[in-house]
Amino acid sequence: MKSVEIFQTNLASFLDIKKSKAVEVKFNANQLKAFFKKPDPTFKVVLFFGPDQGLVHERTKTLIKLVVSDIHDPFLISELTGKQILSDPGRLIDETMAQSMIGGERIVWIKLGTEDISKSIENYLKTNNGGSLVVIEAGDINIRSPLRKIIENNKIAIAVPCYLDNQKTIAALIDQMLNDNNKKITSDARSYLIESLGSDHLISRTEIEKLIIYSGENKNILLSDIKAIIGDSGAISIEEICYCTGEGNIIDLERNLSRAFTEGINSITVLKSVMRHFLKLHLVASRLNDGGALDQSIKLLKPPVVFLFLNRFKNQIALWSINNLERALQLLQEAEIECKSTGYPVNSICSRTLIRIAQRAKD
Repeated sequence: MKSVEIFQTNLASFLDIKKSKAVEVKFNANQLKAFFKKPDPTFKVVLFFGPDQGLVHERTKTLIKLVVSDIHDPFLISELTGKQILSDPGRLIDETMAQSMIGGERIVWIKLGTEDISKSIENYLKTNNGGSLVVIEAGDINIRSPLRKIIENNKIAIAVPCYLDNQKTIAALIDQMLNDNNKKITSDARSYLIESLGSDHLISRTEIEKLIIYSGENKNILLSDIKAIIGDSGAISIEEICYCTGEGNIIDLERNLSRAFTEGINSITVLKSVMRHFLKLHLVASRLNDGGALDQSIKLLKPPVVFLFLNRFKNQIALWSINNLERALQLLQEAEIECKSTGYPVNSICSRTLIRIAQRAKD
């Protein structure tokens, strides 16, 4: 994990939050950066929201890593969903009052869907009991949302909007990441890279990371390097759809499907990509059943698994039995035929099939 100092440097470059007439932000940009360098214990609730879910997630994790020593330690972090809070109104207060068994700060991380948890948040803010920091990871919440109004008008809470990247913020991200890794880039390569990346911050970071890994020990990145390794954001969306389906991550699956369809990606293309992914999983699982080793079985795949997705691929092998993989492949074939022959909305067929498969990931 990166050090706090590196996080502080990185945050200064991408936490460029500005006030606007449409969105009232409690802090100006400099105050917000200072908050991330040294989170003020006065604040008890931080809400990250906006149309760029990749950036929302990245900023949420960055703040959490600055507060607790281990983001995966259940004694330091309590993860809740909006549904859990609504079903048990006292749950949030109970979790915020729980003490870490090993000492230090503790966080309640709320992953919010469309649920309205404004009453629970309002009650917690009223108690002002010195409990845990509550960090909310949300979608694009409307300015009239009760939750936003409560947080934006409270002295011990802050709402942080996360907007889609534009060319200026993409350029800043490229410069920051390359500089952090002691890389230089030619002007034509930089211009091409800016044009190639989409508006989703997390996907852009993933693509730049791939480029840095591809460049190896070479200090200079050329146009030819970018053309060799950088795909368009549509290709990355499809890759994420494949992995979210295999992981059973329905929330991110639905988000990536929506984005892919909005960008005009064909449902048949999506289904075929997911089918290729599951064929790879089936091939490796079959080799393991025959006594093969996991790493060697994966190395034999053509085309190979992208390095950045390697751990996710390995994790999926453990989630799926041979029988369930074969059933998933059958459903994908049936969906492709249905898309081509029935006249029903193809996006609906594709989404329904992938969600159905994702639900079997942990069976």
